[in-house]
Amino acid sequence: MARLEVLDFIFSAPPTAPDEEQVAPTLTRMIWEVQSAFNWAHSFHRSLYDLFASDVKDKDAAYRTLLADYLEKPEAVTSHPLDLHGKLWSFKESKAFREKAPKFNTQIWAYHWLQASAYDVQLMGSAAKQRELMPRVIEHYHGYLTEPPVEWQMMPMFHEAAPEFTKRFPEAAAVFDNLHMLHDNVDDVLSRPDLYPTNAARREVILKILAIYLHRSHDPEERYRDFHGKGMEDISGMSPGMGPRPPSAAEVVSLKAGGKPQAKPAGSGETMPGMGH
Repeated sequence: MARLEVLDFIFSAPPTAPDEEQVAPTLTRMIWEVQSAFNWAHSFHRSLYDLFASDVKDKDAAYRTLLADYLEKPEAVTSHPLDLHGKLWSFKESKAFREKAPKFNTQIWAYHWLQASAYDVQLMGSAAKQRELMPRVIEHYHGYLTEPPVEWQMMPMFHEAAPEFTKRFPEAAAVFDNLHMLHDNVDDVLSRPDLYPTNAARREVILKILAIYLHRSHDPEERYRDFHGKGMEDISGMSPGMGPRPPSAAEVVSLKAGGKPQAKPAGSGETMPGMGH
């Protein structure tokens, strides 16, 4: 039911972003430090989208300014690539949300895929060209909402969905991959009341995890070197049981990604919001 309520909100095309403090007041009060990290990273996201949609001539220089401003914040997520699918997904609660709520989990992952793919579309041309191409990515994303890709065993990575953006702006790609994994870590902790039965226990473990992700924990003094990853790793070689991986934005735009959005998941009995209740 909660997943379908989220879909209903998405397909209502709200004109403004939801206020997370109103949507999840208990969570945002419990781990306000994490919420602050989320908010600043989301603001950085929006600033970059605006930059690449603008007519600014030297976008690389503007990017460097935005990145430096973001990383100066105490709540900034680190731009160092971390070991996301190794150490940071090997806690005792890891993968709990994926296993307990696979559709909801991959619905969230699909949104992370969209966030990454949008950047590569923006790098394909002018604002007019972006408006021409973006609907193909949105349509593909709506297909994931209709039928969540539960075969994905790990979250989409920026180098998969947006390889061009990752090559040109690796620091931002690392920030956003790290941000998305932090989301997964929080979801997993909240999915294990048997391990963390009280809000105090949940807060304690989540704040310990948050410290690993903060940029100030890695620069200038390195406190979590053991959690560093390889950067643009070839995720297809990491685990034989991870299942299929998502397409890149270029594959979707060129119609090479395969698959077609459906109005209703086959055999699910669910009716999709905005597509005929």
